[in-house]
Amino acid sequence: MPRRHILWRVVLGLLIFIAVLALQRMPIGQYITLGLSPLISTLHAPARWWHDNELWLQDRDKLQTQLIETQNSLEQQTALIQQRKSLAEENTQLRKLLKITNIHGYTWRAAQVLGRSPDKKSRRLILQVQSKSDDVVVSSSGLVGLVDKSHAGSAVVRTILDASLAVPVTVPGSPLAALIRGQGDHLLVDFIPLDQTPTIGAVLQTSGAGGVFPPGISVARITHIEALQGRIFARVEATPTAHWQRDNWLAIASRMSPPADSLAP
Repeated sequence: MPRRHILWRVVLGLLIFIAVLALQRMPIGQYITLGLSPLISTLHAPARWWHDNELWLQDRDKLQTQLIETQNSLEQQTALIQQRKSLAEENTQLRKLLKITNIHGYTWRAAQVLGRSPDKKSRRLILQVQSKSDDVVVSSSGLVGLVDKSHAGSAVVRTILDASLAVPVTVPGSPLAALIRGQGDHLLVDFIPLDQTPTIGAVLQTSGAGGVFPPGISVARITHIEALQGRIFARVEATPTAHWQRDNWLAIASRMSPPADSLAP
């Protein structure tokens, strides 16, 4: 027999002898545990997977809850910031409105804008105020229009862009007496003689003629002047000075009744 085979047998015998000695010193329970450990590990694998998955789901739910709470908090903070900005803008508008209430002979009230007509020709507003027909409506930058009708705490306003409304105007310090009519998206200024034509950019104010509109309120800024051949009046276009399309608050002016003693004969 070759020496190599003899050497392998000797090594194998020594390994078996060492294994037998080790097994003799190890309790029988440990033999069983060692033998069944792969099977036990395999049986425990689904339980471990389920436990790990359950922990992951719990963590995910917590993260989702925290994310929703954070989003809600951000939305609330954004709403508060917008509300503060809106209140600051409204406060600024109200302060400006107070500056125009020194026109005597009228009582003034602030009114909140509830809605705007989508019709470009009528250009009407709805205000949250109890008023009466022909009350004057102004913004901090100029004339808006007249109250058309009022019902149940709200008023419908015809703006100066409405084709049914005409406003007597003048240029301060001049003898000019003209009339502004609404055209839906701009204004026409009638009865301006060619020799009294104002400059582009001039501001027209209410003249007080007719007794409907208080005098001295800015109405429109001239944007176009055209001399028509064979006519004594120029064609003049203008845009309103008031920006009621974006204002949230306007002022209502109601004419005060004259004292009773002034009506006595």
